[in-house]
Amino acid sequence: MMFAASYGREKGAVPKMTVRLLASPDLYGEEEREPEQSINFVTCHDGFTLNDLVSYDRKHNEANGHGGRDGSDDNLSWNCGVEGPTDDPTIERLRNQQVKNLLAITLLVARNADVVHGR
Repeated sequence: MMFAASYGREKGAVPKMTVRLLASPDLYGEEEREPEQSINFVTCHDGFTLNDLVSYDRKHNEANGHGGRDGSDDNLSWNCGVEGPTDDPTIERLRNQQVKNLLAITLLVARNADVVHGR
């Protein structure tokens, strides 16, 4: 469901989202697969956390010793105007709303939602 992260920022995202909310019949309609046989998630354990997704435009994993070569550079993230943590209440409200929007989309689709927590 990474498309959800770009919703509203990408031209043509609404029709794409509609198809994904209906269990992606364009991808799986030919197969004998029911919507509940797939999993939806916004972020996973080996990528950005949900908080990272709304707080950073790019990865910041230099401290792990891999020189930024590990992990994908294509996170579809948006920092809402400030890279990383901020005390700006307007940015924090926007980030919180983005998290709520992404979780709502994940829970409303015609498939199984995978919601986990992290550190």
